[in-house]
Amino acid sequence: MFQPFFSECPPLKEGQSLAIALGNFDGVHLGHLSLIEAAIAETKKENGVFSAVWSFAEHTSLSLDTRPSVDLITLPEEKCRLFGAAGVDFVLTDRFDALRDLSPEEFVRDILIQKYRCSVAVCGFNFRFGRFGAGTPETLDRLMRRYGGRALIMPPFEKNGGIVSSSRIRSLIENGQTEEAAELLGRPFSIRFPVLHGQKLGRTIGIPTINQLFPAGMVRPQNGIYACTVSIGGEELMAVSNVGSRPTVNADESAVNCETHILHYNGWLYGQSIRVSFYKKLREETKFASVEELKQAVERDIGHTELYFKEKERSGKEVSLC
Repeated sequence: MFQPFFSECPPLKEGQSLAIALGNFDGVHLGHLSLIEAAIAETKKENGVFSAVWSFAEHTSLSLDTRPSVDLITLPEEKCRLFGAAGVDFVLTDRFDALRDLSPEEFVRDILIQKYRCSVAVCGFNFRFGRFGAGTPETLDRLMRRYGGRALIMPPFEKNGGIVSSSRIRSLIENGQTEEAAELLGRPFSIRFPVLHGQKLGRTIGIPTINQLFPAGMVRPQNGIYACTVSIGGEELMAVSNVGSRPTVNADESAVNCETHILHYNGWLYGQSIRVSFYKKLREETKFASVEELKQAVERDIGHTELYFKEKERSGKEVSLC
């Protein structure tokens, strides 16, 4: 029954309420999922309680003059999809500029209790809310109890020697460490952008590609060649992606895109929004002396990609490839 709601409460009946996980949720990583799972668990304890995720329509850093904006791991549409996949009943969103001046008490009383009928608020150990971030998790618990609800404060979620956070994952992606990022996300980092017309050079050398542009404000993997998968019609196909400026054939080395060759596929994808998932960086982007040298390098990349996924399947890692 998953549904998203913008600045309005789901149509709850008398006596029904929400257990709401609160946060920015950029990346919807393993730490975020622990909050969402805690909210979902509340629905099994009492009849009439439904699970929800509440977040701002935009990342708070995009609206704060006091700090630089961050490059997003997940765009809003992707976050919503991941919330649904996590099993939550509702997604609630508000505009940051509409709530930024509320005091912690006004946020709890007017938004959580009165507007969204929240009976249980779930937050992380470092959650801040209200004007100037004055509210802490302890503030949330105290105020929720004042108005007849309660709060669950989740401890840090740790993996691979540190706390799982959006900033940590963002740094890994930017440094080309996509395998390490996937372990913290619980899935590979992925993009889903429209396929654009390119130079069509790949077809002339027998290696057709799709081209996608990274939008401003979204994190992108370090320039290089990656073993990837591409989702088409419910199938996951092996692929090789070049993130960068394609210096061998492109005079404008400042333009960065994602050019992907899908193994054993030659369909028409222009105009479609296609998901590309990044598994492992294979090598650095290189400027070759000729197109023939480029072709030979891509053929080696294809071989390395096939070997990578064969070894991954052999080791029992979850990758469904057709």
